[in-house]
Amino acid sequence: MSNLPPSPAEPTEETPPRTLSRFIGHLSAGYCRLRASGRVSATNSVVIDERLQTLLLAEAAVRYSADDAACPPQIVVLGPTQTGKSTLVNLLLGSSVAEVSPLAGFTVHPEGFWNSTGPPSDTWVATLFPGWQRREPRELDRADFAAFALTPVRSSAVAISEQNLFGGAEQLPSCVVWDTPDFDSLAARRYARGVLETAALADVHILVLSKEKYSDLSVWHLLELVEPLARPLIICLNKLTPDAEEAVSDSLRRRLSEHGRAWGDVPIITLPYDPTLATGCSAASAELVRRLRNAVLDRLSTVTDRPDIPPRAAGVRALLRRHWEAWLAPVQAEHEAVEQWQRMVTAAATKFMEAYQRDYLDHPQRYDSFRRASVELLNLLEIPRVGGLMARTRQVLTWPARQLMAAGHSWWHRRRKSGGMVHSLGAEATVLVDTMAALLAGLQRDVVRRCSPTSPAYAVWQALELKLEAEQEQLHQTFDRAIHAHHEQVTSEIRTAANSLYEELQKHPARLNTLRTARATIDLGSILLLVKTGGLSPLDAVWAPAAFALTSLLMQGVAGLELGRVDRSLKARQRQAVEEELVQKTLVRELNDLVTNLEDAGLFAITREHLQASTQALETWERADE
Repeated sequence: MSNLPPSPAEPTEETPPRTLSRFIGHLSAGYCRLRASGRVSATNSVVIDERLQTLLLAEAAVRYSADDAACPPQIVVLGPTQTGKSTLVNLLLGSSVAEVSPLAGFTVHPEGFWNSTGPPSDTWVATLFPGWQRREPRELDRADFAAFALTPVRSSAVAISEQNLFGGAEQLPSCVVWDTPDFDSLAARRYARGVLETAALADVHILVLSKEKYSDLSVWHLLELVEPLARPLIICLNKLTPDAEEAVSDSLRRRLSEHGRAWGDVPIITLPYDPTLATGCSAASAELVRRLRNAVLDRLSTVTDRPDIPPRAAGVRALLRRHWEAWLAPVQAEHEAVEQWQRMVTAAATKFMEAYQRDYLDHPQRYDSFRRASVELLNLLEIPRVGGLMARTRQVLTWPARQLMAAGHSWWHRRRKSGGMVHSLGAEATVLVDTMAALLAGLQRDVVRRCSPTSPAYAVWQALELKLEAEQEQLHQTFDRAIHAHHEQVTSEIRTAANSLYEELQKHPARLNTLRTARATIDLGSILLLVKTGGLSPLDAVWAPAAFALTSLLMQGVAGLELGRVDRSLKARQRQAVEEELVQKTLVRELNDLVTNLEDAGLFAITREHLQASTQALETWERADE
C-alpha cells in the first residue's frame, strides 16, 4: 500500500454536516430498533418517541443545510387538524391550489406549490425527501406516506388576474409554499416524518391555529421542537368570531412571552370565520392577503443571504447542541457497559494469574517443571550402553503396572468432556483448565446480575449473556489448543534447561563421572526394588522422589551446579509464557472480542471512534463562524 498523501483533487474527509447527517441517521435507526425490541417501559417509550422526533428533525435540518444547490425560499404552513392550513395556502397563492376538506386528517402528505414563472430546478428538488416518491397531487396514495407533491402553480396570466382582484397587493417572490399534514391526530405518528422534513426545510414557519387549538399541548410541543432552528415564525389565528378575537389573541401573546426568546414579538394575524376564504381568491379576502403577504415578506427579509454560511446553519447547530447529550445517553451507556466488561475481564485475568501462582508455581507437590528438567538431566547422565540396558530392564519389570495405569487413564478420559485430554498433560494443564472454568463461571454470574431491564445498557448485557453461552464450547477448545502449545513450549524450555546443566557438567569431567556413577547406582537400586515388588510399584511413585532428591544433592554439592538459579529462571519463564500466551493473547483477547460484534435488536452499535468523530464534527462546525 502506498504511503503517499492523497491527491488534493481527491479529498478523503467529508464536511461536518454530512458526517453529522450520517451519524444522526445511525442514532435514529438505533432508537427505532430499541422501540421495536419491546424491552422499554411506557415512560421510556414516550422518551424514545420524543428523541426520535428531534432526531428526524435534526437529520433533515443538517441535510438541507449541507445542500449547496440554490434553493428558493421555502414557506411551510404547519398546524393541528381542522385549523385551515390549506385555506391559508390558497390565500397566500391567490388560487385554489390546495384541496380543502371538512374531514380531519385529510392531508397526509407534504404538498408543495411552486410560485414561479418557470418550472422547479432539478438541482434542489432532487435533495427533497430522500427515498420518497414525487407524485402529482391526484396520485398521492393515503396508504403510502413516503411520497410528496411539488406543483408549479403560477403563470403570468394568473399574476395579472390576481393583480386586478387584490387591488395591488404585494406579490410573493419566487418561493415554495408547503401544505403539511397535522401533528396532533391519533394517526399523526404515521406521517410525522413529512411534517418534520418540511419544518426542517423551511425558511419561514407559518403556524395556523384556531380558537379551539391554540392552547393545545401538541402546539407548544411543536413550537419547542422547532424553536432552536430560529426560523422566522408567523402565527395565524383562524376561524375567530368578532367577540373572541381580542381575548384569544391576548391569551396567545401571553403564552408566547412566557416561553421566552423573541416569541412575544411574533406577528399574529387573525382570520375571521368565513367559508369563502377557502377559495383564496375572493374579493373579501383582499385585505387578509395583503396582511399575510406583508408578514411573509417581512419575515423573509430577516433570512441571511451570506454566501459563505448557509442561512439555516446556525439554528441547526443550536438544535444539535441542545439535544446532543440526551441523544447520546444510551450510546454512552453501551460504551460504559463494554468498558465495564473489559475491566471485569482484566480483573479475572489478574485472579487467574494469582490462582496459577498459588495452585501450581508455588505449590510444593504440583509444580513439576524443575523435576522434569532433572529427569531429563538424569537421562543425559546415563552411562553409554549400560544406561540403555538398565532402562529396558526397567520397562520390562514395570509393564504390568503401566498397563493397569493406561487402562485407568483411558477410562477416566472417556468419562470426561473433550477438555479431559488436556488434563493428561500434567499438573500444570489441570490447574490451567480448572482455573479457566472457574473464571468463565464467575464472569457469567456477573453478567447475569447486570441483565436488569431497568439497566441503561440492558441490551448489551443480555446480548453478552447469550453470546457467552453460545461461545463457551468454542472458548474451551481455543484455550485447550493454547494449553497444548504452551505444554510443548514448556517441554522445550525444560530440555533446554537440562542441556544447559549438562553442558556445564561436561566442562568438569571428574564431576560428570561421579554423577554418572551415582546415576547407575540409583538405577540398580530401583531395579532391585521392582524385582521384590513384582513390578507393581511404579518408579515415579516410590523411587523417583528419593532419586530426585539424591541426584539434586549430588549435582548441587558434588558437581557445584546452581540448581536454584535454574529453577527460578525456569519458573519465571513459565509464568511469563502463561501470562502472555494463555491469558493475554488467548483468554483476554477472546473474551474482549465477544463485545465487538454483539447482535441484539436493541443495540445502537455505534463505536466510540464513530461517536468521537461525530462530536468533533459538531465542534468543528460550531467554530465555522469564528
